[in-house]
Amino acid sequence: MTPMAPEQRGGARPDVRAIASLFILAAIVGLNTVDRNMFGLLLPSIRADIPLSDASLGFLMGPAFVIVYSTMGIPLGWLADRTSRRGIIASGLAFWSLVTIATGFAGSFATLLVARMALGAGEASNMAPTSALIGDTFKGRSRVLAMSVFAAGGPLAMMACYPMIGWIVANHSWRMAFFTMGAIGLAVTLVMLAVVREPERSVAKADADALPIRAAAIQALRSPPFWLMVIAGTLLNINYSAMVMWLPTFMTRVHGLGAQETSLLLSAYKGGVGVIATFAAGFLVAFLMRYDRRWLAWGPVLCCVAMVPAQLMLLLAQEPLWWHIGLAIETAAMAATTPCTFPLVLALLHPRIRATGMGIYLFFFGLIGQSVGPWLVGRLNDGPMAGFGELAVRYSLLTAPVAIAAAAVFFIMLGPAISRISTEEEAA
Repeated sequence: MTPMAPEQRGGARPDVRAIASLFILAAIVGLNTVDRNMFGLLLPSIRADIPLSDASLGFLMGPAFVIVYSTMGIPLGWLADRTSRRGIIASGLAFWSLVTIATGFAGSFATLLVARMALGAGEASNMAPTSALIGDTFKGRSRVLAMSVFAAGGPLAMMACYPMIGWIVANHSWRMAFFTMGAIGLAVTLVMLAVVREPERSVAKADADALPIRAAAIQALRSPPFWLMVIAGTLLNINYSAMVMWLPTFMTRVHGLGAQETSLLLSAYKGGVGVIATFAAGFLVAFLMRYDRRWLAWGPVLCCVAMVPAQLMLLLAQEPLWWHIGLAIETAAMAATTPCTFPLVLALLHPRIRATGMGIYLFFFGLIGQSVGPWLVGRLNDGPMAGFGELAVRYSLLTAPVAIAAAAVFFIMLGPAISRISTEEEAA
């Protein structure tokens, strides 16, 4: 296989503002990740204050958030194809930060339900517009590297915020943790407005080129490779959402760790190991794409395959050494998929429907992936696995490696589609 031509390898070198904007967007997606997932981290403390069943908690972590998040993603993505993505991202960040603060005042299942639904509406403003904005700012292989930086925002935020959240819970309360994270989000909103600008392909040109929402959606949905990506990403997210939401509870019930111990453990792995794996995967895949661009799909295949034995080791091992090894490998492999998956979606979509197509992808990715994962584990805990008592969560989480094994099959099927993408579309 011959190397790609130089024009396939990347676009013009980004300027200082573009790089600074990328780091700010990475910080925002980090807040998006922490604000969404801290509910799972704080679950034992919340449950001690507000009596809730595992099924109710699974619903709050999954469908309550995800149905709104996924549904709002498509119209917001379409709007981002026609108007200012910067404005949508900033407005959404400010809104969900206020919702995070309001969550600290919740006192019942009903108020938590409203808060999770509102959080879903706010956070839906982030991923599709941001991915499209990065896609227009960075070209070719530079886009993979940019998405590596962007994807690193999640694990970096976990590494920075989880220990802080654990300390706040130990010394104050879970409510104070929500107040603090919301205030941080409002501060980052101001920084984002001061630094981030739209790339040249901005409001006027986007409005002229963008298709009506129905036509844009039909164009994306008529693509068989796009559907393969939707199925692969959904299965990936079933695995991720189940593990990330229930792992703190797993550590508490199965291994007897407290809230602060769990926070430190997950910040070290999901943060430290996740950041290293994200950057390493991004640089490695960008290098290998010089020789065969199908590595954009093959990378996630290898990661999914590695996750199956790693998660079995994490969930079933009794000795700390072995479940620590499992946690490290599954964290690294999951983090390494991110620099590939979103560039994969962007590569399969025409530039004028990128945000709309990303919104459709995130609709299925979130609605099914994030709903099914946490909800299914909660239902199994209260139902078929209830006889195992506190150990029920261990066996319920075995659904996660099954989902990731299936995802690997669909990523394999994407390889030929990536090899057929034209140079012009990839560099657009």
